[in-house]
Amino acid sequence: MDSAHNTQLISLLDELRKAVEELLLAGLTTASKSTVERLDVTFKEASRMKLLRLGSTLRIANEEISRFTTGSPQFSPRRLTFFLNRAWLLATSMRRAMKANDSAALDRLMATTSSQPVAKLKAVTLGVSKRVVPGAFASFDFRLRAIEPAAPIEDGESLIWSCVFPMRKDLDLPTEAFLHLPQKQKFKPSLLLEKKIVEISKCAVNRSAGTATRLMLGDASEMKSTEEFADWNRFCQWNAQDAAARLELHRPTPLDLEIEFQEEVFLTDWQPAELKSTEESYDVLPIQSEFLNYSARLDRGPSGIPMRDTVQKMAKEKTRPPIFGIAHYEACQIIMQPLTAFEKDGPVYLTVSPEKISQAELVKAMKFT
Repeated sequence: MDSAHNTQLISLLDELRKAVEELLLAGLTTASKSTVERLDVTFKEASRMKLLRLGSTLRIANEEISRFTTGSPQFSPRRLTFFLNRAWLLATSMRRAMKANDSAALDRLMATTSSQPVAKLKAVTLGVSKRVVPGAFASFDFRLRAIEPAAPIEDGESLIWSCVFPMRKDLDLPTEAFLHLPQKQKFKPSLLLEKKIVEISKCAVNRSAGTATRLMLGDASEMKSTEEFADWNRFCQWNAQDAAARLELHRPTPLDLEIEFQEEVFLTDWQPAELKSTEESYDVLPIQSEFLNYSARLDRGPSGIPMRDTVQKMAKEKTRPPIFGIAHYEACQIIMQPLTAFEKDGPVYLTVSPEKISQAELVKAMKFT
């Protein structure tokens, strides 16, 4: 890290610490608009400097502040407090590591790992996570599986590719419409929903402990869909004993989030119980499968459309298809987010709305982005 970048980063961390301290001392109801704006500027600057861990922490804190100021029923004091504290701890710890010239500690705090180039790989989409903050952004995490080895990727390896879209308050169209907007590499993310083999060239991957390998695209990257894929059953399996072994080796730190240590799970035979309401912005559907108990979170807001209603409908059926999702461990529970139902003819992506896209509204969105 060069001296100019070092100076810039230290200034950013100092500004963040001051903004968080002022907000906590004054409280949300009396916090000045400038303090909130400083946090937002810091978030954007952290993202620009590729401080992904710090940037994502600030993004979630800003979401909660926005929910509070707009009177949203989805506002969570617990979530806001946690992420503000995490942002302050990260900023303070990174500042100390830089002062001590401890590059190893700084790398751990930044959660950075080196990327590896991949010439060409082939993958299919198993599911899609969706997160929507109205008037702010919509993000999608595509859960992919490699269908053949492509150094350094192994056959069957789990991959994640993410995309984020800003949202305007005056646009009235399904969130999935943004997936029809072309990326700078000239492909539309919607091609990942075609249930075909996708060929990705001139890309890179980044491996992190506790989660799937992250796929990264550059300006020269290419993505295109090829032939139909039929062999979905090869991926419809999950070994609970292997998951238990990974959990046994996991050593969390005060800066870790429960959701950062994830499992991709398949439930082939599952029995639902009665839906439970919570004080948070989601309901919980208890599920039992293979002697394990899961708590499936069904978001009440736009992030849960159409998944929430679809899963509840499936739960009432006598014969239920296998489901794929992501799970993490929280408060001695296995928390699951259902993503996909596997019918006889292949995957049904539960988080993706089947609504038709208004081309006129899509043109407006393209002008915004």
